[in-house]
Amino acid sequence: MGALADLQPVRDQLKMALEASSNGGITVDAKIAIAEPAVAPTAPYAPRLPLNLALGFIVGGMLAAAIVVGLAYLDRSVRSTTDFLELDNLHLLASLGVVPKLARGRKQLFVLDQPTGEAAEAIRLLRANIEFASAEREIATLAISSADVEEGKTTVAATLAVTLAQAGFITALVDADLRRPKMHTIFGVANVRGLSDILKSSELPWKKAVTASSIPDLVLLTSGALPKNPSDLLSGDRLGDGFDDMKKSFDVIIVDTAPVLPVSDAVLVAAQVDGMVLVAQSGRTRSDDLRQAANMLRRGAVRIVGVASNQERSRPTTGRYTMDDPAESAVVAYGDDPTANAAERPRTPIPFPPVPGLMVREDSPQRQRVASKSAP
Repeated sequence: MGALADLQPVRDQLKMALEASSNGGITVDAKIAIAEPAVAPTAPYAPRLPLNLALGFIVGGMLAAAIVVGLAYLDRSVRSTTDFLELDNLHLLASLGVVPKLARGRKQLFVLDQPTGEAAEAIRLLRANIEFASAEREIATLAISSADVEEGKTTVAATLAVTLAQAGFITALVDADLRRPKMHTIFGVANVRGLSDILKSSELPWKKAVTASSIPDLVLLTSGALPKNPSDLLSGDRLGDGFDDMKKSFDVIIVDTAPVLPVSDAVLVAAQVDGMVLVAQSGRTRSDDLRQAANMLRRGAVRIVGVASNQERSRPTTGRYTMDDPAESAVVAYGDDPTANAAERPRTPIPFPPVPGLMVREDSPQRQRVASKSAP
């Protein structure tokens, strides 16, 4: 009973407070006064959408810029904008774009399927720059390699050989990649006898190992049977002797080799040729790897002609300089009406014999062929 008596005052106070709140008034003991009547808001206090959007754009832009700068700083891959001279005193010979619908095999000869494409024109530019480089010092044998695997060296070697043959050079394409040969697959020929068989047997001449291609003035020497240790086979003198013998029958010899960094095959082959072209895939080949490959070759006194950048994803050019319609480009002889229909005009063929280029030697087979044709 004593506990209930102690709680009676509390009960009375709560009852008075409840009566006061139900009557809309307040008690004097509470000492509470209404300063300003509450007003219902017309708009939500949060979230503040315009402010949040503005802050989001600013912060997101700053983060994106930081990520781009960080990736650009960490990206050490080469591109056409790379300063190759500053990298390791290398010259950019040509920049090949991405070839649409390129697949392994016959499709790798895109200069035949897409002769007017940008990639085909880049290969012709590579050919022209190699010709100019040969004016300084003869290039009768040229090796094509890369720093690492899957960077496009075989495709560049095959298409370069095709364009050289199309230009009138009597060309031999040698598959010296005795670990992963692909030339026989690209050209669709058998790989029964090839380079490895010549190097193994001194009695087998190269003329019995080469294979004719479907392209005029282009002969293919496949890899042959794969040896157990390609480096030992390539390190002998027979490789250089074979190239010297082939020079008597060909204007230029293009040699596809293994990559430089994984194995020593490319360095051994490069020591037997007049020059080396390194292929670098844009966005994949690291500049450090390319520099290391160049240093390895130079330690062997190898002449590096330059670099061909492959798979370059550049923005389209502002304009293209393409060929006219052959019917519109027909030669108009004297007395013809230039306004007549081009298809009805008599066409005078333009003589275009193989003209010896800068790469052709004085005793080259091409000069002898042109001289024999022009002899009375």
